Amino acid sequence: MTEEITVSQDERMMAALAHGSILLGLPTNGIGGIAAALVIWLTQRDKSPHVALQALQALVYQVVVLVATMVLFGCWFFFWLFVTIPFAASAPPQAGPPLGFWMGFGFLVCPLTLVGILVLYGLWGAVRALGGHDFRYLIIGDWLGRRSGA
Repeated sequence: MTEEITVSQDERMMAALAHGSILLGLPTNGIGGIAAALVIWLTQRDKSPHVALQALQALVYQVVVLVATMVLFGCWFFFWLFVTIPFAASAPPQAGPPLGFWMGFGFLVCPLTLVGILVLYGLWGAVRALGGHDFRYLIIGDWLGRRSGA
């Protein structure tokens, strides 16, 4: 997954910024991180093969995270709309928050937890790249490495 390589401090920093840009995606629905990784890849692809591969991995990873997040929340919304609301409407009245609220909330925790784990994985890539390691995301890193010849 990672191996230590010899790269300059500037290359380490640029690679770490590409991976860490996933944090920019949090307030911008993923677009900020994707844009930052794209800019780093475009500006570094002719200067540093190491940074270019790290930025390309970060770019693809963040696009995958964005799509996965959209799918997860779409599934959650349809579950909430077609299962939770009808179930709650047919349940007898009770004191406190309705059961449908707790069902919807419980199923929202799963996508949010997964998104948190995906963001932490991107930050782990930033830490490893800053330490001078050739970080590769699972599946994405090897696939892009083979396609780019690295």
